[in-house]
Amino acid sequence: MIENPTNKRCSLVFYLCVMFFPCVEAQQPSNYAIIKPGESPEEIIHKAATVIPSPRQLSWQQMEFIAFVHFGMNTFMDREWGQGNEDPAVFNPTDLDARQWVKVIKDAGMKMLIVTAKHHDGFCLWPSKYTDHNVKNSPWKGGKGDVVSEVAQACREAGIKLGVYLSPWDRHEKSYGDSPTYNEHFRNQLRELLSNYGDIAEVWFDGACGEGPNGKRQEYDWQSYYKVIRELQPQAVIAIMGPDIRWVGTESGYGRETEWSVLPRVSQNLDAIAASSQQDPIAGAYVPGDLMGDDLGSRDKIKTAKSLVWYPAETDVSIRPGWFYHEGQDDLVKTPGKLVDIYYSSVGRNSVLLLNIPPDKRGRISGNDIKALKGLRKTLDQTFSTNLTTGARVIASNERLGHSGASSVDRDAKNYWTTEDGVESATLDIQLARTLTFNRALLQENITVGQRVEAFRLEAWTGKTWREIARGTTIGYKRLLRFPSMTAAKVRVVVERSRTSPTLSAFGLFKAPPNVVIEPYGGSFETETRVRLSTDTKGATVRYTLDGTDPTMRSAKYSTPIVLTRSAILKATAVIGGELCAEPVVARFIRCFSVKSAEFEKPFSPKYAGHGEATIMNGKRASLDLNDKEWLGFLGDDMIATVDLGQARTVSKITAGFLQQQGSWIFLPSAVTFFVSEDKTNWRDVGALKSPIEQTERVLTKDFTCAVDKIKTRYIRVAAKNVGVCPSWHPSAGEKAWLFTDEIFVE
Repeated sequence: MIENPTNKRCSLVFYLCVMFFPCVEAQQPSNYAIIKPGESPEEIIHKAATVIPSPRQLSWQQMEFIAFVHFGMNTFMDREWGQGNEDPAVFNPTDLDARQWVKVIKDAGMKMLIVTAKHHDGFCLWPSKYTDHNVKNSPWKGGKGDVVSEVAQACREAGIKLGVYLSPWDRHEKSYGDSPTYNEHFRNQLRELLSNYGDIAEVWFDGACGEGPNGKRQEYDWQSYYKVIRELQPQAVIAIMGPDIRWVGTESGYGRETEWSVLPRVSQNLDAIAASSQQDPIAGAYVPGDLMGDDLGSRDKIKTAKSLVWYPAETDVSIRPGWFYHEGQDDLVKTPGKLVDIYYSSVGRNSVLLLNIPPDKRGRISGNDIKALKGLRKTLDQTFSTNLTTGARVIASNERLGHSGASSVDRDAKNYWTTEDGVESATLDIQLARTLTFNRALLQENITVGQRVEAFRLEAWTGKTWREIARGTTIGYKRLLRFPSMTAAKVRVVVERSRTSPTLSAFGLFKAPPNVVIEPYGGSFETETRVRLSTDTKGATVRYTLDGTDPTMRSAKYSTPIVLTRSAILKATAVIGGELCAEPVVARFIRCFSVKSAEFEKPFSPKYAGHGEATIMNGKRASLDLNDKEWLGFLGDDMIATVDLGQARTVSKITAGFLQQQGSWIFLPSAVTFFVSEDKTNWRDVGALKSPIEQTERVLTKDFTCAVDKIKTRYIRVAAKNVGVCPSWHPSAGEKAWLFTDEIFVE
């Protein structure tokens, strides 16, 4: 996301905890390692390979897919960050059903629900005796309700684990900023949550530290918070601003291609920690480095480390643009296809996916969100229900006694393949039961003995030679690979480099639902264009629509190229066995004049550079994702673009598209002016549109269109005025604002 110094995840000032053993020289494999002076790079690498997760970290990692539920005062105020001065009477869900939340989450395959017990506004979803700003002073259930209790009960009944989010920043509590007094207040609220609702599997903190009602900032006593958690819920992991789990560094849902769980740390005073704490992790033995870089744990990063710690990543994202429910975002729920992509890019990259699903003002999860989750689950089930390595025979180039290559495909998580000491590269030849078609692969290391693999590739036997079909760097707990469909009877896993003897506890091959390919994949055209549809699965057919609606079994069946003579939104879905498969593929086609070239008076940001100048003239519309490569971003500057049609054309309409996402500092232009010229020297103003900036959580794209009376021109200029800086009501008031544009169409 766009960097925001006040963003709740961006603070890196926190302390990490590790196990302290009275005699580190004799330490057994654990979730940290101390590097002694004089140890060689090779010795450090070997130590990194033997750092392992703690039992609580391992249990957390095995959940893979968990849920966040943002619900509270913001739901009813239509905000993301509350002020703390809200009237408790505003909180009044009409049909709160925690069992519905849990059912939706469980049906989607998630294993834990983390509820926002208190957000920055300080309003508590349980009847805390330490503040009046809570549910007991709301009209809901006559002040006798307890959201946390209802969620805890629903989780227990369904066998779903429970987590709690408690915001350290409290914009209501008067003692906030009086550090000793507020820290005790916060610990008291922690004790309530951790003592009265059964087992808690995760305690989730963020680092937001703004001003309280007295205008002061608070110094959080993280170590004392950890101590309370370890005392009352010793099996709970402490996430994000804590010692067990780190934030992946983005709220997009996308993790790193190379994701190490073992990171370097700077050792502090272990003796002082031991003297002031239990013999269990609670204090500041390590401080973090840069947790947002692309490389956190490579050989280069750890070669000078004084200590190493197992610190795995959690990847959080909301199913909607906002974290709380906003009615205006009902049509902006992420599609099943987008959620599937996020799943592969988080769970499939050695991370745990934390997906936020916010209930509405009724206290129920919206049907739009449920539909998207069902689509996600359907695709994952269709993909991973059948492991094509069943019955396979495995031959390893090297294997340790008791850890044969066959262990990688035997479905027993306790078994794993590894090599003899000193063998750090090896191959597994996997003879399938028969010739099969596949396009997905799963690999898992046995992280109970460490994360080791640094580079690997996957090959298929063509009958004549081995052909590389995919490759990766780290594996960790789980790695999922996507590649074009391949038909073969034999595959090979090649571990190219490992920190010590590599391990593989699971390997699988799978076939995702039939994929539809649209050629060309959207864009613009002048008079007509031919569109071809195809699928990668033998026996599958394709149903499609041209009006943006989802295809059904009654929709047109594709047989010959589609000739488009007008703008269209094409959606296509594969059909096999009389059933629609997974999510439709969508492409937008726009009939307009071809633009020969484009130039900008002020440069766009290199951080959001899309495809360069071609971004505004390739005919492809951007999504609501600000990281979509179809966006160009301008920080604090106006967007002034000139396009050349190549020759004089009779123009009737000019359109420019923009993005609004105020939470990421992206605002619509306050005005857009359109100019035309025949010689690129003499310009004529043909229309101006103003757009007052209003405070809103709504994320949207908006077209600014200027209708003209058949003007003959060759050059078009569009000047979009940036609001300049974030308005006074914005959390980052005064900071430079962004202007995002994706396309200029001339009709």
